[in-house]
Amino acid sequence: MTASALFVDGRAIHLGPRIGKGGEGEVFALASDPSLAVKVYAVSDRQNREAKIVAMVRGDLAKHAPLVAFPLTVARTRDGGFAGFVMKLIGGHKPLHELYSPGPRKQHFPYADYRFVVRTAANISRAVASVHSTGCVIGDINHSGILVSSKAVVALIDADSFQITQGSNRFLCRVGVPEYTPPELQGKLLSTILRTPNHDAFGLAVVVFQLLFMGRHPFVGTVRRGDIPPLHEAIRDFRFAYTDQRDVGMDQPPGTPALTDFPPAVAAAFEAAFGKDSSSNRPTAQSWVQWLEELEQSLTQCGDNSLHFTPRDASDCPWCEMEQALGTYLFLPYVPHVGLVTAPFDPGAGGFNLDGIWARIESISLPKRERLGPKVSVTSPMPSDDASKARTASKGAIWGRITAGAIALIVLFAAPVAWVVWVPLAWWALFGGNSKKAVDSGRFRRSYIEAEQSWHRELEDYYRRCGIADLENLYTELREARDAYTNLGAEERSQIAAYQGQRHAKQLQTFLDGFDIRHARIKGIGPAKQAALASYGIDTAADVSAQKLLQVPGFGPSTSKPLLEWRSRLERRFVYQTAPNDADTQEIARIRSNVQGKAALLRKKLVVGPENLTNLLRRTQKVMAVDDPALKRAQANRDLARTDLEFLGIPVPTVATTTSTARTVSGPPTSSSAFSQTPRCPRCGSSMTRRMARRGRYAGHSFWGCSRYPSCKGTRN
Repeated sequence: MTASALFVDGRAIHLGPRIGKGGEGEVFALASDPSLAVKVYAVSDRQNREAKIVAMVRGDLAKHAPLVAFPLTVARTRDGGFAGFVMKLIGGHKPLHELYSPGPRKQHFPYADYRFVVRTAANISRAVASVHSTGCVIGDINHSGILVSSKAVVALIDADSFQITQGSNRFLCRVGVPEYTPPELQGKLLSTILRTPNHDAFGLAVVVFQLLFMGRHPFVGTVRRGDIPPLHEAIRDFRFAYTDQRDVGMDQPPGTPALTDFPPAVAAAFEAAFGKDSSSNRPTAQSWVQWLEELEQSLTQCGDNSLHFTPRDASDCPWCEMEQALGTYLFLPYVPHVGLVTAPFDPGAGGFNLDGIWARIESISLPKRERLGPKVSVTSPMPSDDASKARTASKGAIWGRITAGAIALIVLFAAPVAWVVWVPLAWWALFGGNSKKAVDSGRFRRSYIEAEQSWHRELEDYYRRCGIADLENLYTELREARDAYTNLGAEERSQIAAYQGQRHAKQLQTFLDGFDIRHARIKGIGPAKQAALASYGIDTAADVSAQKLLQVPGFGPSTSKPLLEWRSRLERRFVYQTAPNDADTQEIARIRSNVQGKAALLRKKLVVGPENLTNLLRRTQKVMAVDDPALKRAQANRDLARTDLEFLGIPVPTVATTTSTARTVSGPPTSSSAFSQTPRCPRCGSSMTRRMARRGRYAGHSFWGCSRYPSCKGTRN
């Protein structure tokens, strides 16, 4: 291509260096304007492309959708033939998959945390919405056509493949990537199909899902029965592996978040985007903008790892769980390459005085439960009517037997010939009937046991209501926080020492993390298999191992061999560096960042500890100074049951009164009828068990969770 080979608006243009090459042609920088680029077609049907590009230029689409690299003007040859077009040069941007996949992200977006990821998803939705506002349809939404800047600014490229309508002319999108193609178009000849924004909505939802779920594809999972379907078949059959609404015969990959970890609007949007019943009305790009902006605003910092920002609705930090499952880190602290260092943990940072705060906590006199007994005014009861009647009946029965025995003896002596009859009768009257006592002691013993257990249940509830349990729990938490804070310095030194001992392995992992599977040419590993690998946390050479590969659907010993050989070749190129390097600085910064994050949370808890203890103690003392009607009733029943036993001369039984026993007695029945009402998991059909949410908007509330958790994360309210 010579400098004078192309013309724009009759003027010759000079091409700069080539900045890209694809199946359709090449992209060059424009020498006279570094903000512009020229795409020169190398296909045989260039003339067939001209009408579409001219229509895009005449429609002034670039002005209406500034986030898209629409054609600005037509480029022609010297003889006026169509050659290509001029477009805005997208500089300083990187392909989307280098952000959503954890391995490449650590290399290409080391400063990006989850807030950045969610903001990017919102900006992609905004860019797609701008395309739809022009009347165009993207048609071929995929990760290669989306670029992201260091500030989460998004640009859409390959705009010349978009579908546009101008008057009666329709210029279709000829291509599509199966992993982003909606079910109704799978296997169809895409070059002949009129696309709609609803088709784009499926591809957009896949892209958003991959961002929010760390590169996982929504239709890749573990098959519970039958053969492993190819990815395009799983999409065709609506087998959304993360759904909570139906059984698709698949489980989501291990360590991945559940839909319930996200706000209800986001979870419902994914169900609608990937479900069969809603396939004709998927969430729009503009709707995603609103939901993702709300998600970003609701993200909270993880208490265990300050680098993790999690959805407020998550019951646990999904990134901690994923890191544990994958044996790697999803996020690292960003250390600019200017020689910055991080200081070791300082227990007195910011003037914090642990000894002084703990002295204040210890100065608060926290009484024991037995010293803070509830105020219950109950007088000594009289025996119950049942006990009095039982005692009277018992006495009457005894005198009746004595009388019957005496009569029997008199008759015996008066008529000795009848001794065979009268001797047994006299014996039974005087001494028989011992197998059943005159007083039914079992009934009164049971009444006492029930009253005693009821008393202790009410007592536990009372302690909870008046705050004694809160008081004890808070003191325990503060003591544990003090101990943890005291040990932070040693914990930091221990982690750094452990890293130094694993330095060779860490350097090797950092080296291998620089080789992205998507950029490598590995036999038999195409886009569909790349999506499956990414869904199981295998993005770079560092993630490749025989054990991990065999867990991925569709990968066996023979399929895994090319990947393992590729990693082995890279390992032989690795050279261990004994001198400290950037990776060392980054890892030590990560360790210290985690410790500082823990320290900040512990300081926050300890600083307000004395005030919180004092407030709880005052509330407890105030509540306990007043008679409690529930306790009073339970105490009266217990005292009455004991009085009845003593009145009847029945020994008082020993009753197990542990808290666990009381809670078990007060819990719901476990009869067969109750068991038959246990719901089935909407994902896999298995039985469900009651679980307790530990954080999120439902923290402290119980819900139904699949009995196969964590393999299946199906839930019901």
